[in-house]
Amino acid sequence: MRLARARIDGDALVDVDVDGGRIVALSPTGTTRPAGDVLDLDGRRLIPGLWDEHVHVRTWAMSTRRIDVRSATGPEEVAALVRAALPAAEPGLPVVAAGMRDGLWGGAPSRRLLDEIAPDVPVMVVSSDLHSSWSNAALGRLLGIELDDTGVLREAASFAAATRVESLVADRADAWVLEALGRLGRRGVVGLVDLDFDDAVGAWERRPAPPVRIDAGVYPQHLEAAEARGAGTGAPINGLARVGPLKVITDGSLGTRTAYCHAPYPGTTGRGVLEVPPDRLVELLRRGAALGLTPAIHAIGDAANALALDAFAEAGGRGRIEHAQLLTETDLARMAALRIGASIQPEHMLDDRGLVARFWGDRAADAFRVGSLVAAGVDVVLGSDAPVTPLDPWFAISAAVTRSRDGDPPWQPWEAIDAETALRLSARTRIAVGEPADLVALGADPTPERLRAMPVDLTMVAGGITHAGL
Repeated sequence: MRLARARIDGDALVDVDVDGGRIVALSPTGTTRPAGDVLDLDGRRLIPGLWDEHVHVRTWAMSTRRIDVRSATGPEEVAALVRAALPAAEPGLPVVAAGMRDGLWGGAPSRRLLDEIAPDVPVMVVSSDLHSSWSNAALGRLLGIELDDTGVLREAASFAAATRVESLVADRADAWVLEALGRLGRRGVVGLVDLDFDDAVGAWERRPAPPVRIDAGVYPQHLEAAEARGAGTGAPINGLARVGPLKVITDGSLGTRTAYCHAPYPGTTGRGVLEVPPDRLVELLRRGAALGLTPAIHAIGDAANALALDAFAEAGGRGRIEHAQLLTETDLARMAALRIGASIQPEHMLDDRGLVARFWGDRAADAFRVGSLVAAGVDVVLGSDAPVTPLDPWFAISAAVTRSRDGDPPWQPWEAIDAETALRLSARTRIAVGEPADLVALGADPTPERLRAMPVDLTMVAGGITHAGL
């Protein structure tokens, strides 16, 4: 197939020939004869396909079927939204809401509030950052877990409970995943890193081949299965799905006040939660390396980032830090020197600027760095952490470039990057002979004011068209 009259750099028009899933020729428009079908791009900008480098795929696919409580400003509003949804609840299954942001509430969650509206129906309200959940006694009885008077679970306990709740609809979740992935071509997405908390590699062995490229992450609890499979990062699983990185969660999140920090959270003596001790992290990095797994280490707080870099330095090897939300100047320089990458989610910055002011106010300049990481030479990639933020790479690109949304003043605008850099950080390929034919044709030039709603007219994955709006 030939993509004719495309713009790649500047205004010159180029014909791009695709065969066998790769780019086989580039030529000035009209200078060579096509060997097959021709698709006229009529001067549209052609860019490499976009990746979302951090997604919880099954949870994201389920999120559209959950009660949205992101707008709630307190526990009573959440309870009211849940109560309104109860008549439509499916018998025998928990009612699940998502988007709790209790870090900005004036009041605190209580189990009794949910017990009063749903004494016999299990209810779980998952936080917007996925690191905590608020449930009623009926949910505790269903899962056989103890809930205190708050009904709140945090970190590992919450992840485990949420995974068990998701497993109750496992028979339909695979279909939801494939249905949701099928819509991604509309936004120019050609690949995802799937960091679902369950066994993502096993899930992609079971599911039909995906319509986009998938790198399926491995968590420490699945290392024995990974060893039995004998497949390291990059090994094929099924169609476009491959084994992804070893994901290790070392601390919590800002919204849950569990990100592990050098200084206590205001009004407390707590510095957050360190999930993996330093010696254990070094052990995991070494074991992962022996299995051929590239590490992706979740670290949000500044202390967690420092310890992650310590572990990389001791264990040796390369990898990346997921989030890197609070990063001192010293550790930014260390990250560059150690050649450790940063997988960041710029849209979090716009969601969490109020949380930064409330909990990290004296260290705000160290929060949500983008430009500083790029300038230091760190290998930066962008993502969404969906369903924490929408799975739309244009949101991440826009946030990185404008540091603003909905007319708000730009937040720490000195950390902005330009649009061409943001596009580069969102792609894994180039438009060059021999590269995979993962391509996107845009309906307009990617200027800063257009980025959030960028029209996508064509998406191609491995030479196959997944979206066409020409």
